[in-house]
Amino acid sequence: MGFLPCATRGMLEKIQLGQLRDAGLCRYHHNLETSEAFFSEICTTHTYREKIKTIQTAKALGLSVCSGGIFGLGETWEDRIVMAFALKDNEVDSVPINFFTPVNGTPLGEKGLLHPLEALKIIAIYRLILPDREIRICGGRPQTLRELHSYIFFAGADGLLIGNYLTTQGKSPEEDIQMIKDMEFEN
Repeated sequence: MGFLPCATRGMLEKIQLGQLRDAGLCRYHHNLETSEAFFSEICTTHTYREKIKTIQTAKALGLSVCSGGIFGLGETWEDRIVMAFALKDNEVDSVPINFFTPVNGTPLGEKGLLHPLEALKIIAIYRLILPDREIRICGGRPQTLRELHSYIFFAGADGLLIGNYLTTQGKSPEEDIQMIKDMEFEN
């Protein structure tokens, strides 16, 4: 049917990933989130090294790996670039780029959105560092990019996640399809 089954199940061991592969899974999604140096600032339940181990195990089992991160958490440009090279070094196949959208009442709820041009620069730098990888723009894109939303493709994105996200609203699938048609891309 042309589908590429993908699962997001967190940190799994070799036997669990092998069972998923044997059941027909083609791609495993496991974001690094940020650089190793900044990781402990956003996550305390597990380590960056544990995330790398899961990615390497999935790759060793022959699974395609989808891994990226979230931008606008307070990371530096160096953190962003270091993560891009970590993704390259681990030979991930697909790179989802998410933009942080603050949610009131959460520890980072007071953070502002990235400026749209900064978000586009992130996409462009990831395209430069990862020229042969699939780069998809996902969470936070309508909130962060606002009227520059369609520029993601000129910055180097291959695709986008449609619909709503885990904690925020996205554009409707019809709006995204119309944007693609207006740009005269095939959908």
